[in-house]
Amino acid sequence: MLNRERIIERLQWLILLLLFAYDGFTYLPEESNFALIKSAYYVLIFIAFLFIITLQMRSGKVEFRRIGNLSFLIQLFIWLYFLRVYYDFMITGVKQEIVTNPFAAVFLYANAAIVPFYGFAFFRWEGMDLRKLNTALLFIFLAMGMVSLSYIVTGKALEYIGADGRFMGNESMDTIAFGHLGTTITILALSLFYQRDIRLWHKLVSAFAIVVGLFVSIAAGSRGALVALIVCFIAYLYMNGHKMKILIGLPVLAGLFILLLPILNDILISYDNQALDRLYNSIYDPNSMEAGVTSGRDVLYQQAFENIWENPFVGSSLFIKGEYVHNSVLEAFLGTGIFGGALFVVIIISVLISAFRMGEQDKRYLFVSLLFIQYLTYSLFSRTLSMLPLFWLSMYLVLYLNAANDESIRDHTML
Repeated sequence: MLNRERIIERLQWLILLLLFAYDGFTYLPEESNFALIKSAYYVLIFIAFLFIITLQMRSGKVEFRRIGNLSFLIQLFIWLYFLRVYYDFMITGVKQEIVTNPFAAVFLYANAAIVPFYGFAFFRWEGMDLRKLNTALLFIFLAMGMVSLSYIVTGKALEYIGADGRFMGNESMDTIAFGHLGTTITILALSLFYQRDIRLWHKLVSAFAIVVGLFVSIAAGSRGALVALIVCFIAYLYMNGHKMKILIGLPVLAGLFILLLPILNDILISYDNQALDRLYNSIYDPNSMEAGVTSGRDVLYQQAFENIWENPFVGSSLFIKGEYVHNSVLEAFLGTGIFGGALFVVIIISVLISAFRMGEQDKRYLFVSLLFIQYLTYSLFSRTLSMLPLFWLSMYLVLYLNAANDESIRDHTML
């Protein structure tokens, strides 16, 4: 029979793997009942959290980790944001196209941002084998990437072609999320490939995953995913002490990509695949894009600034005429006012500092650090914070792993 500690360990693994695998919903048939499936998914995670707390209480050793002064600021912001989500969806009934069920919006945000924050406080992070976790995630994400790759290569993705060469998946994932899946695969495989003491097969799988990730990220036609990939690559070089390579290599690579883009685009178009058309037009023919290079974001940003000044203290709404603002920082100010927006900026800067410090000090934390940077970049160009679960997951992992690492260092110093 498994003892309590082993059960707790396995429940922690189950929770993390489920949370990371959120984008797997995209591969369900379009006629699926997504609301029901996601509700069952989050209920399962919530029950697993409760089991961990219950087992700890029965053993008499309840683990409750604090993450310093930032803990109070995060709680203040996520509850302020919760009030805004509740008010917009449940009270005013704001018109938008993200979710059809107002209660679902509140439920999804609460389970993406609030439940994990408190649940992770009861995790026993010191015994977490991050290399094993990253390896498991690599196979999960690689499987998703291979399915995405098959959609692109076989033309199935083209059944959902959208404006300017972008294709849709279903209500869980569109071309932007496909691109970011490729970016996640790439940074995860990179973080594993250069770690010491990994076996040859591990390196070969990681190298293959890098190729798949890059192809999916580029072929998805999402510019935001490519920006995130570049930002993460810069951060990766910085964390590995290659600061001169950033100054020399990146301009060269960027120049080569821009020069080769027309050739790559022509190759894909010869196979009736328009995935790179949008990226090509953004650089070489911006006037051909109906919504412009910014896809209308400049208009949303301008309106957001006006709304913020009109309602500086409590905010106005998370939406502008039914559209989310496509920038997490502006959204924080727009929805929670100057105080809430300032809170969000302080939190983001603090977590970024922790992410860089962790990635530099211990390469086991490299993927988690880069994942937060990726999803922060993601949030600055697309999506709304209420519908970006991996943003919250990556942020909390940086904070809790950093706190556990600091505590471990203090314990060894005292010895």
